[in-house]
Amino acid sequence: MIRTLLTAVACLTAAGSLLSQNPGQHDGSERFVERPGALEFSGRMIVRPWQMVDLLQQGHSQSSAHLIRESAAARLDGWRIRYYEDVDEHIVSVPAGLDENSFAALLDSTGEYQYVHPDWICYPLQAPNDPNYGSQWHHQTMSSEMGWDIHVGTTATTAAWVDTGVDTNHPDLQANLVSGYNSVDKIPQSSGGNVEDINGHGTHVAGCIGAIGNNGTGVAGVAWDMSLMPIKTSNFSSGGAYLSDILDGARWATSNGAKTASASYTGVENPSVGTTGTEVKNNGGLFFYAADNYNQNHSSFDYPDTIVVGGTDQNDNKASFSSYGVAIDVTGPAVDVWSTRLGGTYGGSSGTSFSTPLANGVTAMIWSANPYLTPDEAQQVLYGSVDDIGAPGEDDTFGHGRLNLHQALLDATQGSMDLSLGNLTAGTSATLTVTGSAGGTVWFVYSLDGLAAYPVASLSTSLGVANPVLLGSSNSGSFVGNVPMGTTGVDVWLQAIESGNTSDVEFRTIM
Repeated sequence: MIRTLLTAVACLTAAGSLLSQNPGQHDGSERFVERPGALEFSGRMIVRPWQMVDLLQQGHSQSSAHLIRESAAARLDGWRIRYYEDVDEHIVSVPAGLDENSFAALLDSTGEYQYVHPDWICYPLQAPNDPNYGSQWHHQTMSSEMGWDIHVGTTATTAAWVDTGVDTNHPDLQANLVSGYNSVDKIPQSSGGNVEDINGHGTHVAGCIGAIGNNGTGVAGVAWDMSLMPIKTSNFSSGGAYLSDILDGARWATSNGAKTASASYTGVENPSVGTTGTEVKNNGGLFFYAADNYNQNHSSFDYPDTIVVGGTDQNDNKASFSSYGVAIDVTGPAVDVWSTRLGGTYGGSSGTSFSTPLANGVTAMIWSANPYLTPDEAQQVLYGSVDDIGAPGEDDTFGHGRLNLHQALLDATQGSMDLSLGNLTAGTSATLTVTGSAGGTVWFVYSLDGLAAYPVASLSTSLGVANPVLLGSSNSGSFVGNVPMGTTGVDVWLQAIESGNTSDVEFRTIM
C-alpha cells in the first residue's frame, strides 16, 4: 500500500512538473540536434530506467531500488506508447508544451533513468555520391574465393537484416528467403506482414549477405547458400524508420531463429543500440550497425555487444565518407559494392550500408561453418580473422581490421590445440602430437580432399578438413600411425579434435 501511494505521488508530482515546465526555460544546451534527411525528431522518446544491478552498485538497498524503478515507470504513465520488456525500454510521446531536449532534461533531472533520447526517425544510409558501377571487387579484397573453397554456407543458418524490405521475387534471393517480420506493423510475415521492399535499399543489402552463388545468375553474396530473413522496418518510400522499430526488428529476428541481424541506418550513436546488441547476444545472436556516412568521430561510445562497421575503399583506405573512432569494431568494402536491386536487376552503390551486411554475412558464414560457437566465440573469431590494415592492433580507423572471409572460416574450424608432426614418408611410422588439449580423448583424422567445414555434432565442434578419415585416438596427446607404401606424392591434410575443440590443420606431401 505504501509503495502504491509513493508511486502515485511520484506520478502526480511529475505530471505537475511537466505541465508547468516552460520549454524555453531549460538550460539552453541543445543536447539533441536534428539532421534533416538523416536523423529527425519524431515526437517520441526512448527511455530506460536504471537497472536493478546499477542501482545496487550505486549503494541503494533492494527495497529502495525497487521503489526508484517503480517511480521511474509511473512517471511515464499517460505518455507511454509502447513498452519493450525484453530491454526494459519505454517508448513515450513528448508532452504538449515540451520538446525533445526539455523533456529529456526533465527526466534526467530525476536521476532515475539510465538514458533518455529521441526515438529518432532514422534513414537508410544512401551513397554519399553517385556510384561508379563496376564489378564485385570486394570479394577479391575479402579473399572470398578462397573462403568458398572451404564453405559456401548452409540454409540451416539464418541471417537477418532490418531495412526497407526485400524484392521477394528476385531470382538471386527468392529461393533462400524465409519468413520475416514487419517491425512497423508488428506483424510477422507468416501472419500477413508485408516485407516487400519499399525503395530498393533493403534488396541491395540482402544481396550483399546472401545473393545465391554459383547459379549462373547475377552476383554472389558472401554466403552462397544461407537462409535469409527480411525484417521490414519502414512503410515510407523514403525508407525512414523509428529507431525503436529498427531495434525491435533485430530482437525479433534473433528471437525467431536468426543468428545475425544488421541495420544499415543512421542512429548508431544512441545507447539503445548498445542495449539491443546485448539483448540480441542473450538471444544467441549478434547485432551489426552501420557506422554511418558522415565522416564523424564516433569516440564518445563503444558497445561491447553491438558490432559497429565502418567502410573501406578499393585501396584498403578508409572510405572518405565512413565515420571512424573508438566505436568502430571492424570495417569492410563500402565503395561501388555490386549487389541485387529491385525488379531482378543489379547495380553498384557505396556506403557503410553495404560494408555492414558484408560483416553480417561473414559472421553468418562463421556460424554456418561451426554452429556450435557461442555468440562471444563467434564475435572473437570475427575480430581475430580480419586483416589488420591500420595501426597494429585495434585502432580508431579500422577497428580490429578489414573483413577476410577465408581467414574467418579457417579460424571457425581450427581451435586452440596445436598439432605437430614431422615429414611423412611412405612405408614408415609417423607421430602426431597435440598440445593445449583439455586432457580427455583426442581423435586424429586425415583428409585427401583438402579444407572444408565439417561439423561433428557428437563433439560439438567442426573440423576444417573435407571428408575426414579417422586415424585413431589417444588420451596422452600423441598418436603413432603407419604411412602406407605406395603413397609417395600424395597430398594429405591432418587435424586433431576433442570435445568442443580442434587443432590447426597440418598439410604434408608424402615423401
